[in-house]
Formats: sequence, structure tokens, C-alpha cells
Amino acid sequence: MTNELSQQGGRQKLIIGGLLLLVTAVVFLLPTLVSESLILEADKSSPPIRPETIVSPSKVAEKTKYRQDSQRVLAQIISVRDSLKQQNVEYWGDFEFRQALALVDQGDDQYGYGDYRDALASYQGSLEQLQALEKSGKIIFEEALLQGNSAVENAQPADIARATEAAATAIAIAPEDARAQQLNQRAAQLERLIAALDNGQQRLATDELAAAKAYFQQAVAMDGLHAKAAAALASVEKAITEQRFRGHMSDGFAALDNNQFVAATNAFNRAGEIYQNSSAVAQALSQVTTKESQISVSRQMRQAAEFEGSEQWQQALETYQTLLRTDSSLVEAKVKIIIVTVRASLDSQLKAVLADPLKLSASNQYNSAQRLLQDAAGIANPGPVLNQQIAELKTVLQRATTAVDVVLQSNNQTEVTLYRVAKLGVFEQTSLQLRPGRYIAAGTRLGYRDVRVEFTITGAPIDGPIKVSCDEMI
Repeated sequence: MTNELSQQGGRQKLIIGGLLLLVTAVVFLLPTLVSESLILEADKSSPPIRPETIVSPSKVAEKTKYRQDSQRVLAQIISVRDSLKQQNVEYWGDFEFRQALALVDQGDDQYGYGDYRDALASYQGSLEQLQALEKSGKIIFEEALLQGNSAVENAQPADIARATEAAATAIAIAPEDARAQQLNQRAAQLERLIAALDNGQQRLATDELAAAKAYFQQAVAMDGLHAKAAAALASVEKAITEQRFRGHMSDGFAALDNNQFVAATNAFNRAGEIYQNSSAVAQALSQVTTKESQISVSRQMRQAAEFEGSEQWQQALETYQTLLRTDSSLVEAKVKIIIVTVRASLDSQLKAVLADPLKLSASNQYNSAQRLLQDAAGIANPGPVLNQQIAELKTVLQRATTAVDVVLQSNNQTEVTLYRVAKLGVFEQTSLQLRPGRYIAAGTRLGYRDVRVEFTITGAPIDGPIKVSCDEMI
């Protein structure tokens, strides 16, 4: 019994040992055999690798360039596309716009598959179409402006729709453009403008000029650029002006017939204000002057002689000039005016010198005054006025060369300069001899406000000293 148990235990150990060996073989040997078999089988079934299937660096660079170019072109497309949308391209170029966008979709598909070269070609085609559309939009815009403004200017009922449509196109393409906005406003007013023009023409046909003008003014107020409205207004204003002109001329001739010279002259002058340089007005005024001169020449000649007697030469000259303008054939006035002109000129020069004798401090003025004195002294039979002027001129000429004692006072601390004369320096009191003229003394002192004193030497003694002293501290 014991032997049988021992034999059974031995068999069990052999079985267990065999199983362990089998497990070990399965774990360690089988994977290796299977892997090698699969690798060999794969090597037999796979085709050999050929060199041309490997992507070269140049191919990679080429694809990169096409991809980058595609992105660049696509960015341009987006810019042009957005610009066209802002111009409401759907209103005036929808079909072409959609065609261009279809090429973009095509390019997007090609780009997604990595066909960058084809995608670039599609994008470039789209960009070219969009750019062409953009140029076309500019042409359409300009044509819309041209046609719209032409329709507005033509101003017929049939033009209202044409102007409105053109304005809509222009405002759709460029809503911010001043010309488009202007056309839009003009088109909006066109119907009312046509009505105003028609009403004005009807009033003009019945010679109701004021009413016609009012209608044409309404038209111009609606559209200040409208040539036809402006021309109509100008035409009726011209007719009204002509009517006023004829009325003034008629009044003038009626007054002239009644020897009402002032009234006639005023009427003709009012006509002359309407049409300046009008030959008709000039002839009418000449008739007034001629008729009136026959009555007034004798009176004016007597008056001119009175002016001469009182040495009022300028007034006498003006009187003779008036006479000669009235009738240039007056021999006596022609002779008199030569003498009077010389005396009036002399009188004017004498008055100018005597009015400002200080100018004689300049040598050229002094010399001129001396020659003037000689001319005045050479006049035969001088009157009392000229004699008085000669005496006064001699006096001012003498004073102009006579120096006057001038006393200047200071504070012995102020630097004094007498402009155009000398730097006087610091003093308490000093004396100078100065010829007549205008002088400026300036004083400076450190820490004190500068002073400036202006004084005039006329040739007569000066009342008291001139003080130039810096006394106000800064």
C-alpha cells in the first residue's frame, strides 16, 4: 500500500515538472518564434522602398512657399472683399462678386487637401476678379454721378426716375462721398424744382416778372448748383433790371424837358447805377450838362473871378475845371485855368511847409523850401495872402537854421543819450544848442526803470529845462 502511494506521488511530481517545462517554453520561446515569423512574412509581402517616395527638402520649401503665398493673397482678398461690401457691391455687381467668392471657396478646399499651388491659383483668380470689380465700381460710380447730374440738369418729369436711380447707385457705392451725397440731395428735390421752374415760366409768359422771379428763386434755393434754374433767375432779373432802367431814363427825360436839372441828373444817375458805363446814360447826362451849362457858365465865371480876387486858388481852379468839363470850348476858362493852376499849386506847397516847419530840419526839405520862397517872391502883383505866406516862410527858414539853447537836468546818476546828437553821460545839468526839430532823450540807470523824453524845438525859446532822470526803482 505504501509502495503504491509512493509510486503515485512520483508520477504526480513528473507530471507537474512536465507542465512547468511546457509553460516555460510557451512564455519564453513562442513569442520569439512568432515575432521572427511575422517579420519575415512582412519583409516578403512589403514592396521595397524606392528613393523617389521620400519628400525632399526642396519639395518641402516649395509647398511652404505656395502655402505662404496663398495666405498672403487671401489676406488681400479679404481686404478687397470687405471694401466691396462697404460699397454695397450686392447692389451693383452681385453676380461677379459671387463668382469671385466661389473661387475663394474652391481655393479653401484645395488648401485643406494640401494642394497649395492650386489653392494659390484659385485665390489669385479671385483676387483679380475682385480687383477688376473694384475698378468697375469706380467707373459705375462716376457714370452714376454723370448720368444723375445730367438728369437733374435736364429737369424734365421723365428725368426724375433716372436721377433717383443714379443717386441710389452712387450713394450705395460711396455713401460718404460728398459728390454722391450732393447728387442724392439734388435728386430728392428734383420733382419740386421742376414744378417751381414750370410755374416761373408760366408767370414769365404773362409778364408777371416779380412772381416769376419768386418761383425761380425757390428753384435756386432748392438746388444752388442747377444751371437751368440759375439761368432762369438771371434772365428774369435782367428783365426786371431793364424795366427799372427804362423807367429811370423816362423820368430823367421828362425832368429835362421841364429844365429840372437836379431831378433829371438824379434820374439818369439812378439809371447809371443799374447799367454802369452805359452810353445811353452818358449821352443823357451830357444833354443835361449842356442845357444847364448855358445858364450856369456866366454865374460860375463870376464866382471863379471872386475866388481869384480873394486868393482862394484851389476853389477857383475847381470852378474852372467844372466849367471846362461842362464846355471844353470855353476860351476864357482855358486861359484862366493855366494861371490859376500855377497859383493853386504854389499855395498848396506853401501851406504844407508852413503847417509843419519842423520838416525843414532835413536839408533836402530846407533846400526845397528855399526854392519855393524864390518862386513865391517872383509872382507879380502878389495879394495879401501870398505876402503873408512869404513872410511866414522867411521866418521859419530863419528859425530852421538858428540853434536854441536847451537845458537838460538829471540826477547825476543817470546815463543820458540824446538820439541823433550825442551820448551826454551822467550830469546834473547841462546845456546844448539845438536846431529846430523833434528830439528824443533816453536815460538808463542800473536797478532803475529806463526813461524816454520826447521834445520839440521850434526855434522859439523853451520854457524851463528838460528833465531826464531815472528815479523809479525796478
